[in-house]
Amino acid sequence: MITIDLYVSRQILRPLAAALLVALLVLLIERMLRLLDFVLGSNGPVEVVFEILGYLVPHYMALALPISLYLGILLGFNRLSQDGELDAFQSAGIGLGRLARAAFCIAFWVTLIAAILFSHLKPYGRYAYQSVVFVISNTSFQAFLRAGVFTEIEDTTFLIEGIYPDGVRFSKVFVYERKADGKQAVLTARDGGLNTASGDKEPMLYLYDGVRLELDAPQTAAPGAAPASLALLRFEELRTSLGIDTARLFRARGKDEREFTLFELWERRFDPPPGVRSSDMLAEFHGRIVRVLSILFLPFLAIPLGLGRRRSDRSYGIVVGMVLLVVYYQILDLLENMAESQVIEPVIALWAPFLVYAVGSVLLFRRVSTRVPGGGTIDPFASLVRMAGVLVPSLAARKKEGG
Repeated sequence: MITIDLYVSRQILRPLAAALLVALLVLLIERMLRLLDFVLGSNGPVEVVFEILGYLVPHYMALALPISLYLGILLGFNRLSQDGELDAFQSAGIGLGRLARAAFCIAFWVTLIAAILFSHLKPYGRYAYQSVVFVISNTSFQAFLRAGVFTEIEDTTFLIEGIYPDGVRFSKVFVYERKADGKQAVLTARDGGLNTASGDKEPMLYLYDGVRLELDAPQTAAPGAAPASLALLRFEELRTSLGIDTARLFRARGKDEREFTLFELWERRFDPPPGVRSSDMLAEFHGRIVRVLSILFLPFLAIPLGLGRRRSDRSYGIVVGMVLLVVYYQILDLLENMAESQVIEPVIALWAPFLVYAVGSVLLFRRVSTRVPGGGTIDPFASLVRMAGVLVPSLAARKKEGG
């Protein structure tokens, strides 16, 4: 019987893997195009794009797994039905429930993977993604500079007259620095250039053919204080660091309820961080659990819709099932938003549609699994009653003969 499970598993895993691969590629490529525009526009390293995509994989895996599992089971059993293999199995006494055991086993493992994604990988990936985007946005010199506009970064003020098309060279640069100890410096240069940061290195600003005027003035103007000193420096090339330590610091994880793990959501459901309500924490907690458990019941829905009509090559199960899944998840999203707004309790908002979905799928599977190739249905409870009606008289007759 293991041979049957392996055979059915192959029919399911092939379309499942293909659907998962296609879904991930489509989602990641669409996001990669936007990331390339963002990173290259900030003149950041291209390698960061692949790092960010790696952080987004758990999020897209959580989206693609349910649909891929549904398509894998539906197409696998649709092929068994269209090729007549399902009829052959049933004629040999192997029912649909026995064949579905492989689908339930695959759904169980997919549910475990989804639980890990929703519980830990997706929250950590979301936080890492936002931190990298923050660093790129806040340490990119080009993101601040505008031609003809004074730009202030911490204690330094910049003014440039023009920016070359490559975005890393400037013309007629003015820089004013004011430090905490009272020292001030003014730099003017004919041209300037930027050496972009790579890895942990700070970006460097290069100034060419300019003058640096430094004023060392005392912090207090008390009588008898030392007079201000003035220093003038002409240079052909001057390098200055643009590292901004405060901009490199990103907030701690936990500002958004979507950045908490499943256990952290439960522990802090009545002690949320500032700006987050308890209803947000509870809605997020129940929403994740419902979405994970929904995967377990996908075989009950996919198998009946995958069988279709025995005498027709057309199968409407794919379209009907996809519409049902999309509507179901849209309802979950809508009710989760209502639960976050405290319009309805999170338990009722999220578990009520889940119960309708789960019970409906199980009843649909039970109806199809009791159908035999001849067209009739087998009621297991009625069969037990008939078997009892036959066995009891025969046992009584044997006991009477033995007496």
